[in-house]
Amino acid sequence: MKFFKTMFALSFITALFIVGCAVQQPVQPIPDFSPTTFNSNDYVSALDNFLIILDASSSMDDRYNGNKKFVTAREIVKHLSQTLPELGQNAGLRSFGHSPKVSDKLTVLFYGMEEYTQKGLNEKSGLVSRAGGTSPMHTALTAAREDLKTFSGKTAVVIISDGQEAMGLKLPITLEAAQALKNQMGEDLCFYPIFVGDDEKGMHLMEEIANIGKCGFVTKADKLMTGSGMGQFVQDVFLTKKPMVQAPAPTPIVATPPAVEKAWVVGEAYFDFDKSIIKPAGFEFLDKVVDVLKSRPALFVKIQGHTDSIGTRKYNDALSLRRAKAVKTYLINKGIDKNRLSCEGFAFSKPVASNKTAEGRAMNRRVELYPVTK
Repeated sequence: MKFFKTMFALSFITALFIVGCAVQQPVQPIPDFSPTTFNSNDYVSALDNFLIILDASSSMDDRYNGNKKFVTAREIVKHLSQTLPELGQNAGLRSFGHSPKVSDKLTVLFYGMEEYTQKGLNEKSGLVSRAGGTSPMHTALTAAREDLKTFSGKTAVVIISDGQEAMGLKLPITLEAAQALKNQMGEDLCFYPIFVGDDEKGMHLMEEIANIGKCGFVTKADKLMTGSGMGQFVQDVFLTKKPMVQAPAPTPIVATPPAVEKAWVVGEAYFDFDKSIIKPAGFEFLDKVVDVLKSRPALFVKIQGHTDSIGTRKYNDALSLRRAKAVKTYLINKGIDKNRLSCEGFAFSKPVASNKTAEGRAMNRRVELYPVTK
């Protein structure tokens, strides 16, 4: 009898072992990743800011395609930091959920908001080392309003998640939080959810969030595990390629300044893309401006720089101001008192032609001078 009991026990243990092996999926090694290289001389940033929201809740500890979903999510952040060039963007990384050994808070801003560096994003993502806890995505989206409240311009919120909210938590609370963030940032904000897993309800949530942004899209995590896939994602979301061919110069205006009550547009000095160097063709016009200012010592000039719409607002703000300052420097070197000259940069906020054509963008890369009497 004892023999049969022993054999039964052994058979039962063996059966449990076999079932356990059948349920437990083998861990698949993370495939090698060769990042796509983007030359910063060929691209400008399409964004002023981006915030990554990383799901580190307990459901991310479940396996998908042979690995924990959380491992896949962390790898995506790493791949992004290896691929995206540093172009002056502001960046942040916020997580939600996570193990109590990482933080006892529901959501934490581990990186930023600060000027993006590849090293900074990669190192700070390593602090989110374990998944666990509930799935308060709505809490992270609400906290993101504080992260972004002092930032303006084109903004992307990248959410890496399986879309599985906490048990009993209704979908609308997450969508309401996403909508509130969209309302705060306006048309400049787009959502780019990255879906990890195969849960249909989770995918539906991510699609609904993207729809709230009205300008983003959902990407499946599997696609971003390859260098080419991540490269395409970075190009689609984060970058704008610089024009390869410059448009022909617009027709020059007469090299005589108009009446002092009107704006003077330096027509022969339209700037090349991404440049603030005055073309020699504009010197004669500016020399005429110098003659007028010397004959009218009570006249002051507001110099206003402008750009086309390629690139971020932050970058073009600086570029338009550099163009205005280049004209100011020219006038000062010709003997005009610097105290009579002031500079402003308007980026692409005041176009005089369509930015949808090369010719229109060329005309928007300009400097205007407004003579005033004080």
